[in-house]
Amino acid sequence: MNIDLKSDRQGIVRRVFAKRFAREETAEVIVPDAQPDILRILDTRGYVCLRGKDSEAGRVTVAATAELTVLYVPESGRGVRRLTASVPMELSAEGEEITADGLLTACLTLTGADARTVNPRKIVVRAEVSCEAEVYVPETVWSTSPREQEGVAYSTESSTLRLPVSVSEKAFVFTDEAGLPDSAPAIGELLRACGVLRLESVKAVGSRAVVKGSAETEVLYETKDGELHRETVSSPFSQIVETEAVGEAAEFIVMPELTNMYVSRGMSGDTGAETLALEIHAVVQCVSYADITVDCVTDAYSVKNPVKVNTVCTHTERLLGRDSVSDVFSVTVPTGEAAGEVMSVSLRSGPASVRTGNGGGECFVPLTVSAVYRDSSGELLSASKRGEYRRPMTEDPSRIEVRFGEPEARVSDGGIDLRIPVELSFVRCEDVELKRVESLELDEDTAIDKSDMPSVTLVRSGKASLWELAKAHMSTMELILDASALEPGAEIPEGTVLLIPRA
Repeated sequence: MNIDLKSDRQGIVRRVFAKRFAREETAEVIVPDAQPDILRILDTRGYVCLRGKDSEAGRVTVAATAELTVLYVPESGRGVRRLTASVPMELSAEGEEITADGLLTACLTLTGADARTVNPRKIVVRAEVSCEAEVYVPETVWSTSPREQEGVAYSTESSTLRLPVSVSEKAFVFTDEAGLPDSAPAIGELLRACGVLRLESVKAVGSRAVVKGSAETEVLYETKDGELHRETVSSPFSQIVETEAVGEAAEFIVMPELTNMYVSRGMSGDTGAETLALEIHAVVQCVSYADITVDCVTDAYSVKNPVKVNTVCTHTERLLGRDSVSDVFSVTVPTGEAAGEVMSVSLRSGPASVRTGNGGGECFVPLTVSAVYRDSSGELLSASKRGEYRRPMTEDPSRIEVRFGEPEARVSDGGIDLRIPVELSFVRCEDVELKRVESLELDEDTAIDKSDMPSVTLVRSGKASLWELAKAHMSTMELILDASALEPGAEIPEGTVLLIPRA
């Protein structure tokens, strides 16, 4: 006799792929006829845009473009000129459980950018992009409940877990007229603009995630007096993303990515003041978590007939919590000769990871710090230093994000000393296995032979549960409690003598 249990299902998603992979591409750039020859390259910086992503059987593919700006000193030795390059690339990785209907998230980081001179009229730029991709597939969590059957005992468990229920995204475009501070000098020529999206808050409203953040745009320009000046402007944005998570207990892991960016000089229509005209193209990727209560039959047996228990398992991950911490990172960029005024400082960081060893764990982020400065004679020079940010970790988070703030620069005898604020955000998850009894096969034609079993067994309570004792001795929990004069739900101290009557 086959006994199917009562069941109810809830839809979730399961992460089947998580990997970091990188791609490097180079491109040649010719100096336009209207620009002078190159004397030396000062600096190369940029940002990366997500152009597309695709999941197919066994493989993910992510299309990206590195938008680079190369600053150089012309042959005259005076002023700064720029060259721009768009370097397209395709990043891919393989995984056995990736499917065509997989829900793919991708986070891109420009981990390397530099340029070298081929001749005074041509350069080769190099861009390295790292991608952190995750693939989720639809999954079902089942709750089961017993069906009344004479002589059959059931074990049930109930748990409430914060599980991933959906992966969604929202593409959007917004524009802004960002004003420069009153103290900022007027723009002569805009040399470089680099952008990054910052997440500030996420709030659940019904089945929607209200995402608030800002586009931080760093611009470097030449003033009308021929000096270099750097400013960072912030443009707030707010987006509503539809999710499957409902209620105030919903939580979200949100990953905003640039898809395109345009920056130009503008003018305020109200005041006539100089502004930066921004057009930001972006996408918000959102993994939603909700509290799901799972009630399951986890075991069964019969005191009358043999039973075959058919058990199935669902694997997923639960969200344990999240945290953040602030830090300060100090580094010195050596200049060789004594530096004068610091004109521009930029930091390019790779993806964060956690390394573990005998001494514990630590957060590790590779980075490159570059500075454009004038020496004591007023000549424009540049210097850079590769290094790494490290911080001890007491636990290994599932996800970690490290955000570097605005560097504070000071000239010293050894070079340029930098103090850089750091914000670390952690997400802790763990893999879970949800076990449930799906059905029972009861052999009604065969009776269990109990002739060799004692009618009563004395056992001292220990690690075995009451359920396990009842099952092992062909009894029931109710019979054990009644025979041992114990109340249902009462705590049974270890070593208690239990009378186990045979059913």
